[in-house]
Amino acid sequence: MERVAQSASASAGAWRLVGSEIVPPRLVKELRRRTDREGLVYFAGHLAAQLATGAGIFFAQGTALIVPAVLLHGFVLSLWFAPMHECTHNTAFRTRWLNRWVGIVAGLFIWRPPLYFKYRHADHHTYTQHPQQDPDIVRMPASLREYFAVAIGLSFWSKLLTILVRSALGRFDAVERSFLPVEERVRVRDETRAFFAFYAAVVAASLAAGLGWELLLYWVIPRIAGEPFLRLIRIAEHTGAAESPNLLENTRTVIANPVLRFLFWNMPYHAEHHLLPSVPFHALPRLHEEVGGRLVHLSRGYWSVHRDLLVRMRAGRALGSRPA
Repeated sequence: MERVAQSASASAGAWRLVGSEIVPPRLVKELRRRTDREGLVYFAGHLAAQLATGAGIFFAQGTALIVPAVLLHGFVLSLWFAPMHECTHNTAFRTRWLNRWVGIVAGLFIWRPPLYFKYRHADHHTYTQHPQQDPDIVRMPASLREYFAVAIGLSFWSKLLTILVRSALGRFDAVERSFLPVEERVRVRDETRAFFAFYAAVVAASLAAGLGWELLLYWVIPRIAGEPFLRLIRIAEHTGAAESPNLLENTRTVIANPVLRFLFWNMPYHAEHHLLPSVPFHALPRLHEEVGGRLVHLSRGYWSVHRDLLVRMRAGRALGSRPA
């Protein structure tokens, strides 16, 4: 992740990220201190929330409450993306093996091997909002239909399955070869194969125990149903922000409610995270106190973000152009 601090040559010239220099070096050093305690508290809390929503499904069966119970369970399940993401930065815990294994557990929950994500995500940090080089750029939708397609993850599952199969076969495309170091490709392949083996074992054990429906009800269906919630959160991170290397204007921070901030491991402070990716998640609120007033995109809630994006999208259509 230290690549974030380096200048990078891109097709449109050098993409030198700026903005982090506004944080005093003394504060940077203080904020970068890592511990295990906060990560273990968040992990335990997230796990407790997941068990609680699972209990909600159990008690809601046979009633009209089963649909909201499954959606709530899926919402909490989708948010395991946050600890998986944090662990790939090696900032969730001070102890390296905790970062590795908690990242794997979170990745197993959401069907995303963390090692592949680590290297792809490094390019996202290096080329944040670069029109061609950022592998995770999500541009402003040109129509309401396109907006909802992105929001519900219409292409997400086919894309994820393609990546998983290709990774398991060790057949990486040109883009993946650009961010996956040659010496790491076998490890990425083997980790993906281990994920497939784990899932096969879970399915086999569930069927053998007559728990196939439970597997669907508590994991598969909620996982799929919960992904749109994560899509909406992730759209808010950069969509509609400047396609520039200025970290103060190319990323959005959302002031979310305390429960969501906890379950999403402070990732709503997304501009702060991009300013200093080496700062642990638990220190992001303190970093926000320092830089919040300098951020171009600071929103009071996710509904506010999406309302503004829809207004901009409609204005762009009225002008006969794609919103910037």
